[in-house]
Amino acid sequence: MKFGKTIETNAKELPEEWQPYLIQYKQLKKNIKQIVQERDNAFRRLNITPPVTSSQAEDAEAHDQIDPPERSSTAAEEAQSPKLAGEVPEEIDYSIEKDSDGLVRPIIKVKVRKPVCQLQLEQQDQIIELPKVAGLPENASIVLQPSDPMVSTLVDKDGEALASSSDPVADSSIGMQTTTDTEETQITVRLKADQLFFDQLVQYIDRMQQFEQKYRTAYNSNVSHLSTELAAVTSPYKKDYQTWREIFRLYMDAQVWNYSQGDKRSTSTAREGQERFSKFSRHIETTGLAQKLRNPVSARLLMSFYKLNLELTHMKLLQEMNEEAIRKIIKKHDKRTHLVAKTQFPQLVTIDTTSLTRSLMFTIYNDLVGIVPQIDDYLCPMCLNIVWRPLRLDCNHVFCARCIVKASKRQMFNCPVCRSKGAVYRASVADIDQSLANFLKLYFPREIQEKQRDIQRDISEEESQALIAAQEHHGCIIM
Repeated sequence: MKFGKTIETNAKELPEEWQPYLIQYKQLKKNIKQIVQERDNAFRRLNITPPVTSSQAEDAEAHDQIDPPERSSTAAEEAQSPKLAGEVPEEIDYSIEKDSDGLVRPIIKVKVRKPVCQLQLEQQDQIIELPKVAGLPENASIVLQPSDPMVSTLVDKDGEALASSSDPVADSSIGMQTTTDTEETQITVRLKADQLFFDQLVQYIDRMQQFEQKYRTAYNSNVSHLSTELAAVTSPYKKDYQTWREIFRLYMDAQVWNYSQGDKRSTSTAREGQERFSKFSRHIETTGLAQKLRNPVSARLLMSFYKLNLELTHMKLLQEMNEEAIRKIIKKHDKRTHLVAKTQFPQLVTIDTTSLTRSLMFTIYNDLVGIVPQIDDYLCPMCLNIVWRPLRLDCNHVFCARCIVKASKRQMFNCPVCRSKGAVYRASVADIDQSLANFLKLYFPREIQEKQRDIQRDISEEESQALIAAQEHHGCIIM
């Protein structure tokens, strides 16, 4: 499927009010044809051979494969196929500049081994000699500006008019200037169609960025309101707390946007994120978690959470489509016109199609999902279970008090995480983080109770083993 058709198909998935902010790929593609025609006309007027585009080369190759007897050489066909042969330029340089008003200005500079006075402008069926002025300064230039009819004016280096003539020519601006070597002429060509192409592209990008900025503000506002309401229903004293914790745990496990704490990057495309979120929402339905929400407000907030993720999917799709459209239209511009803008245009115009979605992802995880503590953030690095009686070493790493006792008995005196010397050896009961202990008991009561039972069972097993070992060493002690 062609890219233009792909954009039209994908655009139907976006909200109708978002569609004007898509890069108008087809319109820009039409402009490229006009650029090629205007470029060829401008070069033909100067009797200079324009560069052959890939499409022209393919047409010529196909034409060459036709047998000579089958070719027609009538005068009418020759008239319809203008000759591009002419003065071969020494050098063609295409550059894109930014003026003082911040506008992008494409320009073609051509150097030919022919003085100004010998160059000719070809217009329709007649050859127009450029005006010869007595006492022409060595650094004079001829500038052709678009008008109707066209007025070509001979000016000196200070812009003073030396001579002029009126001729109906195309809407392009051509300037010619001799260098210190009078046998070389530099020709400056400004194509109206090329200027229009970049004006439209920059306008599309600016409009897209303005929309994204407004959307960011509105999205963050919606997240803030949802966060406030969510904090009330996910309190550990509320009945829906455990259900919300399980919902957000499944959301994290689904890795909808391949997000990790503290990392704003995302490797998920819009399609991948959409598929993963659909799988997550189906899991919520099959497990009946949505039905377990007792507070009607919680049910409404869950739907709002779904909507925010769906909007994020749409925004990421919009940005991906615009990013691909910009890349492809610049590539097509370079291929068809032989005027390379691929490396120059991104340096003049800021094209950022990722920071917004990364920011919105961070907002969802930090301000919504992060409201409900998850047990994975409070695991002991040694037993890989929830921390019980959390003991904070002087290196700031937290472990179960019992795990630290075991490590000390095994003469493991350095921190198991950062290897801080003597951190375990220096630990004492005074290092137990009581505020963290109270937090864990409040938010993870079930896990804490289960961990206490496991520890008590572990202690009982150790005491039994110690008793058995003592019996084996000293014999039966029962009379």
